[in-house]
Amino acid sequence: MAFTEKLFEEPSDTVVSDADAHVVGVVVNTNVWRSFDYIWPDALDAPALGQRVYVPFGRGGRKLLGFVTDTLRRAGDRKLKSVLEVLDAQPQLDEPLLKLGQWISQYYLTPPGMTLAAMIPSAVGRHRSRSETVVRMEGSRGDWPSSLGARQKRVLDELFEARRQGVEELPLGDLLRHSGASRDSVKRLAGRGLIRMDSRPVRLAELSDETAADPFELNADQLSAMAKLKEKLGAGFSATLLHGVTGSGKTEVYVRVIREVIAAGRQAILLVPEIALATQTLERLLKRLPRVAVLHSGLTDAQRSFHYEQIRDGHAAVVVGPRSAVFAPARKLGLIVVDEEHESSYKQDTAPRYHGRDVAVKRAQIEGVPIVLGSATPSLESFRNAGQGRYELIRLPHRVRNLPMPRLTIVDLRKELTSAEHRIELIGKTLTNRIASTLDRNEQVILLMNRRGYASYVFSPSSKWVMMCPECSRPMVYHQATALAMCHHCDRTETLPERCPVTGGKLVLFGFGIQRIENELSRKFPGAIVARMDSDTMTSTKQFHRVLGDFGEGKVDILLGTQMVGKGLDFPRVSLVGIVSADTSLAIPDFRSSERTFQLIVQVAGRAGRADIPGEVIVQTIHEKDPAIQFASRHDYDGFAAYEMPLRKEIHLPPFTRLVRFVVRHADQQRAENGAAALAKRLREMLPDGLAVIIGPQPAGVIRLRGQFRHEVRLRTSRGGLVQQFLAPRMEELSRGIPAEILADVDPTSLM
Repeated sequence: MAFTEKLFEEPSDTVVSDADAHVVGVVVNTNVWRSFDYIWPDALDAPALGQRVYVPFGRGGRKLLGFVTDTLRRAGDRKLKSVLEVLDAQPQLDEPLLKLGQWISQYYLTPPGMTLAAMIPSAVGRHRSRSETVVRMEGSRGDWPSSLGARQKRVLDELFEARRQGVEELPLGDLLRHSGASRDSVKRLAGRGLIRMDSRPVRLAELSDETAADPFELNADQLSAMAKLKEKLGAGFSATLLHGVTGSGKTEVYVRVIREVIAAGRQAILLVPEIALATQTLERLLKRLPRVAVLHSGLTDAQRSFHYEQIRDGHAAVVVGPRSAVFAPARKLGLIVVDEEHESSYKQDTAPRYHGRDVAVKRAQIEGVPIVLGSATPSLESFRNAGQGRYELIRLPHRVRNLPMPRLTIVDLRKELTSAEHRIELIGKTLTNRIASTLDRNEQVILLMNRRGYASYVFSPSSKWVMMCPECSRPMVYHQATALAMCHHCDRTETLPERCPVTGGKLVLFGFGIQRIENELSRKFPGAIVARMDSDTMTSTKQFHRVLGDFGEGKVDILLGTQMVGKGLDFPRVSLVGIVSADTSLAIPDFRSSERTFQLIVQVAGRAGRADIPGEVIVQTIHEKDPAIQFASRHDYDGFAAYEMPLRKEIHLPPFTRLVRFVVRHADQQRAENGAAALAKRLREMLPDGLAVIIGPQPAGVIRLRGQFRHEVRLRTSRGGLVQQFLAPRMEELSRGIPAEILADVDPTSLM
């Protein structure tokens, strides 16, 4: 199988080769679409498609990772370089995964070498060492030196939190991931005597065959779903959309059907949106299924390599992980399950910008196995596929044990806001009263505030000045815990000026965020234990586990968080869920804002009343008549879809069309603007009439991000896939001579 057409040989730093020398075609992990020819040393075993190699590349002799894509060439009278190193005795990617990589490269308009490199963890095949560096804190906690950076302080906070839980040392890799610190900054902490770094053997947990008993019998809806899914096992490719209301027992269906796959000697892949947020799901699976391998970013290199080998060699029966787990080397694959298929976190935000759900469907098709997509609020793309017969639709319309859906009340926040001691109270009267009643009954509350920080803007009433990020030209958000303003696009932090830089007038904090809600809860319910969960407080999975553990044990009364509290949590004593402001996602200028608002309300509401205690949901909003909020209040997915679909169709938006978004960026605004204009012109000249509509050039939704100015060109088509087939071989021609970076995003989930 020739993976990509060879266009020409690399012209520089060549070596003389024998005319009969064995030559391989190699695609390299960089932004080029061509393959290049290299001599395969005679001392090596015969090459195989998909083998990873290191090759010299470019005039400077850079050493780049590459993949063998053709093994049938000869040198002839050409002068070629030689392969420097072979990483794999046997390819890590088998033929189905190579085909999948070929499809991803073309569909998502990403060079093949970059695509294949993204499919294999970098540690695999390289990590021979069975030792790892661990870090422990020296002495007891005091005030950290003021000269330390924020990330260094976070390293010490992580170590202190671990010690508080009885863990004296942490792997260096975990610390770097959770704190954002570099190795050098951690070493400087050791040099100051604040921490100690040692080496210890890697602790690799063997995969277990032990499984727990089933907690309950399936109800009639679940049994019907199971019977239909069992018929699909071993019968080739099929796609099923499992639409079950929150609390309907979708996870239990996954467990039972995966067991059937294992009993037949096959492997299953279960994708979850974010591994840290799937804690309860994972705990159930680890207890109920044998030999589960979990892939996620928190693993050390040695652990990642170990689990990869266990999957590839067939020892692991089940693979659980986020979007990248779709590339797990399961050679005996029998089933793929995508949980919460509507989640936007399945979309990769760096090249290749693939969607894990859609890649999973394609892999199932290539491998000839069934795939199950599950959600209480399916994406409109998947729901339309079901309506057109591409997917079979199976419904779980009732909660387990016929528990009632929570009663949902919409509250007009404009009528509920009150002032106390010159402060605006953001938890209205209705929600305040319901929280008080819930606490009086010794039950628990989950509150969602979908905005980080303490305030939306740092604002000057006298000049109308707003504190903006100098790198992104976006408003910065004040964080009370650090007394700093932060840009939520690039994470830049700044100290607040004392006065307005324009008039010298007073600055005010305008808007509200989760920290401000936390303060209000403390004032209104001083006896309640409140735990906050957002990306500022949950800097490690250990903290996430600890807070959820405390909440599950009844040590926390009110769980306050951003979107992470609305996903997959199941606590029997939660009887009240409050959404402080349902309007945050509605305000985002994106055609999916209504869909996301509906999904968020329904998903968060589903955390209430999951046991014998009836559930209630209070939704505070200033747009109480908005259709997304009204349909969500009735848990009416079909009604929302019937309302939203014609609107999308009328204005030619997904799921009735496909979008390709090209973002052109450069530190110089004029170059970014000129580059986008040149790109739009070439696309109009290159694409055949009627294949697509070109929109733009125009400024991106966030025009400046991380110091780069951004302009965009959008391509809209009703002939999905044909555009990519036409464009993929012409990507280098399309970008040649444009003095700015071009990013291609196919089927974008955000237009910002």
